[in-house]
Amino acid sequence: ALPIYGPEWTDQQRLAMAVVDHIGDVPAPDPAWLARWRAVDRVAGAVVDRVLAATPWPTGAHVARDLSAALPDGATLFLGSSNPVRYVDLFAHTGKLRVMANRGVAGIDGSVSTAAGIALGGGGPCYALLGDLTFLHDTNGLLVGPEEQRPDLTVVVLNDDGGGIFTLLEQGAPAYAGSFERMFGTPHGTDLAALCAAHHVPHLLVSDRDKLAPALAPAPGLRVVEIRLDRGGLRDWQRGLFEAVADALAG
Repeated sequence: ALPIYGPEWTDQQRLAMAVVDHIGDVPAPDPAWLARWRAVDRVAGAVVDRVLAATPWPTGAHVARDLSAALPDGATLFLGSSNPVRYVDLFAHTGKLRVMANRGVAGIDGSVSTAAGIALGGGGPCYALLGDLTFLHDTNGLLVGPEEQRPDLTVVVLNDDGGGIFTLLEQGAPAYAGSFERMFGTPHGTDLAALCAAHHVPHLLVSDRDKLAPALAPAPGLRVVEIRLDRGGLRDWQRGLFEAVADALAG
């Protein structure tokens, strides 16, 4: 008989009726599985390439892909929560990078400070890709005492003036448009250049794709690169992309 344990053995939510250590035999691996996934990846990747080429720059998807391509081998990329970590997961090529994040895709506490600590720990050029709300939630991370070591860190801020992630969730549906901005969009209108100047941190606004890679060239010290996005059409754009991928795979 197989040993049976109470739900508390591994199920902290107390949802399991029973826990057993083994059920049946592990099936032999399917040698065609990897080939199928690679084929699917090629089809989906071609659709993503086509959609991005037809979409005006910048979107978060563009920046995730262009940033990952521009960073030097061995660089560290710290990802903010919500959209940035999703953009990199869906659109970037990070094989040459060390990628780090806090708490998966949730929680914006202390992101600037975390990235600064990683940069101070060494290990190559360090970058952070953050949304504007995540950045603003921890602007105290820009404060460095006069006798303290300054991190070599480039913070790239995707500024869509609010919570772009919520446009992609249930509350972003047209039915809730009347209350969306106040409750979830939360526009702030903050002048990031002035904020950085108050902290004596260099700031650069990049609005041209050709200027992104030069702005990311490794440099000493702490600096902020801002890229302004429009979140107004994000929901429809992403739905169209996913539908195009689904159609290509179905065909």
